[in-house]
Order: sequence, then structure tokens, then C-alpha cells
Amino acid sequence: MVHFMYKKLSMPKNIDYKVLDKRIEFELNKEGSKIQYFNVSSNYVDDLISSFGEYAKHFHTSFVNIQANVPPHTDIVDKVNINFYIETGDYKTTFYKSGDDTFKFTYADHGEGHAYDMEGLEEIGSFVATPGDTYILNGKIIHGVYSNNPLPRKFLQVSTNDLDYEIVLDLVNKLCYTT
Repeated sequence: MVHFMYKKLSMPKNIDYKVLDKRIEFELNKEGSKIQYFNVSSNYVDDLISSFGEYAKHFHTSFVNIQANVPPHTDIVDKVNINFYIETGDYKTTFYKSGDDTFKFTYADHGEGHAYDMEGLEEIGSFVATPGDTYILNGKIIHGVYSNNPLPRKFLQVSTNDLDYEIVLDLVNKLCYTT
């Protein structure tokens, strides 16, 4: 059962949005590939967050642009992400569990994110999103994103830093967005 790692959601395929200014970017490799986070405006996403009621204050939004493989890691700050995929670049998102001797290291000067050496990791689930798909992901489970032909991967993201995956999944379930 993969529902503790990720779950495909039943959301509208075409969501209104406007990309605003760049908020932050990180280099992913020696070739200079980056992951970029932009502020975003979206009536649909704002309405979704509002529908979470008292929990709405725990969410923030981004437009994310990546054109590179992302090695196994846990997210730096975000605990849970809801990704609305716009361009997917044939990337496969794979989740792992680690052994006791798996090498990990901190990859940022803030938050709780770690990157992991592939040796000692065991695959426990994966998915390949297509444009228009929406997934909820547990950012604290080790995951990596790979494509044999890295094309742009772009998505709207609704994230929380302090709510657990089960709480966010329950909020989404109450709105009848799960399949």
C-alpha cells in the first residue's frame, strides 16, 4: 500500500495560474541544472486552500521548474506537497526506504532535508505523472526523480511545512478528490 508515500488525486486537468517572481533556486548538479521556485497566483489553488478551513493558514504555493534528475532525498522544509503537473518530461518519482548503514548527508543550511547514496536504498513505490495529473506526496519519505531524457518538469505546488501527510490526505479526502 503506497498511500503513506503518495496518492493520485482526482482534480481538474486545466488549472488557472500566473507565474510571478522567482523566490529561490538551488543547483542540482555540477552542470548547473537548477530547481527553481516561483511565486504563483491561482484562483483555483487559492480556493482549494481556503476549503481546508482552519488548516488553510498552514499552506503555501509555488510554481516549480526543474530540468534535471533529482537524487534520493527528503525535502528540506516541506512535509507534504500537492503537485499539479503541467509538463512532466517523462520523469519517474521513486520512493525508497533506507537501511541502517545508508549514507546520508544534509544538503542545505536549514530544515531537515537529507540526500542519500543509492547504495542501501530499497525501492518501495513509484509513479510517472502525465500532464494534468495531480499527486499528493509525503516529502519526508526518501524519494528521487529520474528521466532518461530530462526535459522540463513544471508543476504548481501546494505545500505545508508543519502538517503531517495523514492530516493533509484526510483534508483532501473530505473534499472528494481522491480516487
